[in-house]
Amino acid sequence: MSIKNKVRKLLDEKEFGRIAELAESEKGVVRYLFSFLYSTDDLLHWQAAEALGAVAARQAGQKGPAAEGGRNIPRRLIWSLAEESGATAFPATEALGAVASASPNNFPDFGRIVLSFMDDPTLRRGVLWSARKIAEKRPDLVWDSVPKIIELLADPDPTIRGHAAWVLGATQDETVIDKLKALENDEGPLYIYENEELHETTVGQLAKRSIEELRRKFKIN
Repeated sequence: MSIKNKVRKLLDEKEFGRIAELAESEKGVVRYLFSFLYSTDDLLHWQAAEALGAVAARQAGQKGPAAEGGRNIPRRLIWSLAEESGATAFPATEALGAVASASPNNFPDFGRIVLSFMDDPTLRRGVLWSARKIAEKRPDLVWDSVPKIIELLADPDPTIRGHAAWVLGATQDETVIDKLKALENDEGPLYIYENEELHETTVGQLAKRSIEELRRKFKIN
């Protein structure tokens, strides 16, 4: 089986850890993950992003000069965002967020960089998804972006409203509960990538979920 087909098979099986192991001995793994990142198959795109995060995190966990290899993937993603148009670079934000959230203590700088692209409408979905995943582990890295995320609760696109509502549940900021309550009956449909799958949901369902998360966190009845 070719390396490309093996990587695709492992993506289908959601074996991101095994892909990270394979990347240590097969340099072509990262190249194929980048090609899958630009796939029109949305699930494959997201899985490739998550796998790139796993590869970078594994490399960053190594000792000595090998650890620097973990920064090559996010650097390449940042280059694509800086040099290409939003139309072609948009998948890079999801992958950069996956890298930052997979190892936030090693990559706090890349977390802040991906959040800096929130004002670009073509990149916003990926940035918000990244913000959620980063906030689940390091909410402090997202706090400065909370005012902008709150603004996006009024975005006309349900995909953006829903992702913004989803992010706020992980920010550890109980003051946003009233903002989220205004969206509880919002039936705007969207898909989110979570737990290695794409899930169909609504803005209202995500708002209610975030409210519940915050109430549990702060013991609010």
